[in-house]
Amino acid sequence: MRLTRKLTLALTTSLLAIGATLGTAQVSEAKPATIPCAYGHTCGVDYDGNRYDFFKCGIRYPVALSGPGEYFNNQTPGTAVRWYRADGSPWGVASSGSHNYIDWTDIWWVQAC
Repeated sequence: MRLTRKLTLALTTSLLAIGATLGTAQVSEAKPATIPCAYGHTCGVDYDGNRYDFFKCGIRYPVALSGPGEYFNNQTPGTAVRWYRADGSPWGVASSGSHNYIDWTDIWWVQAC
C-alpha cells in the first residue's frame, strides 16, 4: 500500500508539473524555429518540408509551397523579400532580418531584394 501511494504521488506530481508547463505557453508567444538560411539569402519552408532559398535580386522565382510554414529573410540590411499572388499582384513584404510564420497558400512568386 505504501509503495502504491508513493508511486501515485510521484505520478501526480509529474503530471501537474507537465500540465503547468504546457498550460503556460501562449500561441502569441510561440516563435518559429530558425530555418537554415545563408547570409544574403531569403528562405522559406512549408509544413511538408518543401523549401526555397534565393539570393539573386530582381528575379521573381516561382515557389511550390503551400499551407503553414515560415520564412527567414537573411538578406543584407535594407533589403526586403516580396511575395506575389498567382496573378502577379503583391501579397506582402518582409524586411531584412525578419523571421516569422506564414501561410504559403496564396503565394506563388518570391522576389529577393
